[in-house]
Amino acid sequence: MKATPILRAAVLGLSLAASTIPAMAQSPFHFGFGTDGFGYRRPLICVELTDRQIRNAVRDQGYRNISLNVRNDRRIQVRGTRGGWVHLLRVSTCTGAILVRDRLRPA
Repeated sequence: MKATPILRAAVLGLSLAASTIPAMAQSPFHFGFGTDGFGYRRPLICVELTDRQIRNAVRDQGYRNISLNVRNDRRIQVRGTRGGWVHLLRVSTCTGAILVRDRLRPA
């Protein structure tokens, strides 16, 4: 048996498989990680953290005097003090990661 027909079949199979990947990317079923409208990667299935867990996550990143403000769409606004400044933070309620950090005023 010659290797040429097997090689041709393998190349044809790979090219067909590669051409179907973009069609699969538009499938209505998507598992794993996705992005929201702002470009942040977040899990599509989210078990939101409690207020205490969010405070602990922000505290572990060096902030003190933490107060939680507004919870909206898997994010929460948090105000905290670090380095002599008061910061307004947007924190993911899924992971506790700080997404946006705005320096407001001296503490």
